Amino acid sequence: MKSARAVPPGRFPMVCLTAAVVLTPVVFAWLIRNRERPDQPAEIALAVIVSVSLLVSWALVLRSIFFWRSQLQDSYQRLESRDHQRRTAIEASEIKFRTLFDSSRDAIMILTPEEGFIDGNPAAIELFGCKDEAEFTSCAPVDLSPPFQPDGSDSTIKAQQMMAKAMEQGSNFFEWLHRRVDGTQFYATVLLTRVELSGRPTLQATVRDITEQKQAAQALESAKLAAEVANQAKSDFLANMSHEIRTPMNAIIGMTELVLDTELDRTQRDYLTLVDESADSLLIIINDILDFSKIEAGKLHLEEIPFELRERIGDRMKSLGLRAHARNLELAWQIAPDTPDALVGDPIRLGQIILNLVGNAIKFTEQGEVVMRVDCESRTKHEVVLHFSIRDTGVGIPAEKLSTIFDAFTQADTSTTRQYGGTGLGLAITSRLVALMHGRVWAESEVGQGSSFHFTARFKLATESLPATIPVRPTLPSATRLLIVDDNATNRQILEDITRAWGMQPVSVESAPVAIDTLREADQAGDRIPLVLIDADMPEVDGLELTDRIRQDETVTDPAVILLTSGTQPEYLKRCEELKVAAHLMKPVKHSELLSAIEKSLGGSIAGKDDADSQSADAFIDLPSLQILLVEDGLVNQKLATVMLEKHGHSVVVADNGQQALDELQAGRFDVVLMDVEMPEMDGLEATAAIRAKERDTDQHVPIIAMTAHAMKGDRAQCLQAGMDDYVSKPVRSKTLFETIARVLGIANSEAMNDRNP
Repeated sequence: MKSARAVPPGRFPMVCLTAAVVLTPVVFAWLIRNRERPDQPAEIALAVIVSVSLLVSWALVLRSIFFWRSQLQDSYQRLESRDHQRRTAIEASEIKFRTLFDSSRDAIMILTPEEGFIDGNPAAIELFGCKDEAEFTSCAPVDLSPPFQPDGSDSTIKAQQMMAKAMEQGSNFFEWLHRRVDGTQFYATVLLTRVELSGRPTLQATVRDITEQKQAAQALESAKLAAEVANQAKSDFLANMSHEIRTPMNAIIGMTELVLDTELDRTQRDYLTLVDESADSLLIIINDILDFSKIEAGKLHLEEIPFELRERIGDRMKSLGLRAHARNLELAWQIAPDTPDALVGDPIRLGQIILNLVGNAIKFTEQGEVVMRVDCESRTKHEVVLHFSIRDTGVGIPAEKLSTIFDAFTQADTSTTRQYGGTGLGLAITSRLVALMHGRVWAESEVGQGSSFHFTARFKLATESLPATIPVRPTLPSATRLLIVDDNATNRQILEDITRAWGMQPVSVESAPVAIDTLREADQAGDRIPLVLIDADMPEVDGLELTDRIRQDETVTDPAVILLTSGTQPEYLKRCEELKVAAHLMKPVKHSELLSAIEKSLGGSIAGKDDADSQSADAFIDLPSLQILLVEDGLVNQKLATVMLEKHGHSVVVADNGQQALDELQAGRFDVVLMDVEMPEMDGLEATAAIRAKERDTDQHVPIIAMTAHAMKGDRAQCLQAGMDDYVSKPVRSKTLFETIARVLGIANSEAMNDRNP
């Protein structure tokens, strides 16, 4: 229950008091004057009443006086209680903050710019090596700092500046080099905060020793420098490896190119084309390794150039055909008909991804097939997102390993490294490249049932029409019937889809007996099938034997036969000639090759396309005869470049090093110099600098093209900075070389070339 409180008197006691004060003297005066007149009772009664009223009034007045006195005493007691509580709280607060002050691990001190240190907690006394608070407060701030700070500034002057700034702005945080009383130095962070103590402004300094952080930072900096040195060593190693690998690669690719530009039969051309394509694949692998450091550093950028999707994928898959054939695997690829062909992107990096994923599928598949499919996932007016899937019938991947297979140097099972080889780097590179193409990559697998790798990639649609390798509407006879014979259902379906898209009417069967029956039935019905597409490698009855049966069967009108094969042996080719096989194509067949073979077999041709046998390896620019100085120390590369250049009508003088190049330029005039970089006595960069120095203050300028195996990031810029006009990396393609020469000489077209006198 709440305690009862006295009710304070109202205004009535005050009125009574006033009346009593006024009337009392009057009443007493009247009583005294009339004390001897007892014959007036009315007046006596009135006087008595008034006197009683006065007594009551005085009683009320006295009650009010006692009430207010009690109230004053209560108020006084409450004030004393509150004052006691306030003093107790202040004392507790002082104890609390003094405890915090004393127990803080950070050094805390109170100071003023004029008086120096006023107080310091135990941490401050210990930090600066003082015996007690008295010794600490006897020190001036300048006594606990070296004469100069690391930036060379005077400690005394700078300390005054720091304190003035804190006083002005309220706080100041900075690093400071301190000195203990024993002379040892240490780094610390200092927070100066302006506070009011005893009515005057003072500073509270919180000091934290950061010696360990500084040591850690120095260790980190040392580690960073060591890592940079190691990274530079790695880069130097990669550069050297690049140079050493590219030099023989230049000879392999160059010599193959030269042989492809001679008269060859179809078998020789097929063999050498595969060598050429495989060399390109090897070069891509080398570039993968060299680019990995750029990928890790986030400095790999994709090109955006127009390309034909089907032709690029066909090239890449064909280069993998021999590898699949060596493992007795079916390798096939399929692109959905609604997938656009003319795209803008980086076809080299796309081929790199396909090479990694399909190559992995072949490596981990013992029997069965590897099939790649491309679908259009989404499409806008300017872009398309393609979905690539690579399915195999290989060993499969455990579910718990699927999340790690795209990590660098990781394979699903360490035993696969011993069984199948490989570094586990391909999938990591693939993952990074797919991310750069704004796509994603994932895998689905079941142990023993094979795997499916998927990735998406975003490409721009080509705004200008490309010179299509495969016409939109091939010039085939209308609704041409075609019989497809293949024991593999996937291959049959793919070939059906391709030829149906060309306006043909395909019929597919899985075996030789069914094929013979189908041809007979078509002839008997008067609807002859003019062309048969046969897989050469079928069980029981292979492609050659089936072709022989067709030729021997008098009830079948001889159709044209195209064989799809995984290899071409001399006896196989001889048998093809005997059976009048119209064409034989290496699997997996490119769409353009298949279309060309079909049109030729049916007596037509693709507009603008010549026979592959009559084409050279590359279409060369028709340069006028040039005087060329070749500066190269490698004998094989000297011979290769000389043959390549002289074959196209150019005169070549060879110099073994930079000094010989200077001598040759002094003795004669040359239209262009092809300069290697790494050579004995004087390298290409030094020779170029010497040539440009001699040309200074003259109107002469001999074009110099770097032709080097140095192909790391920055090598091109280094060559151009040295004074070279352009750069070609080894292995050198003749077409690329001649295009570069034409560009350096300012030759824009064949007409201008013919008008130019070298």
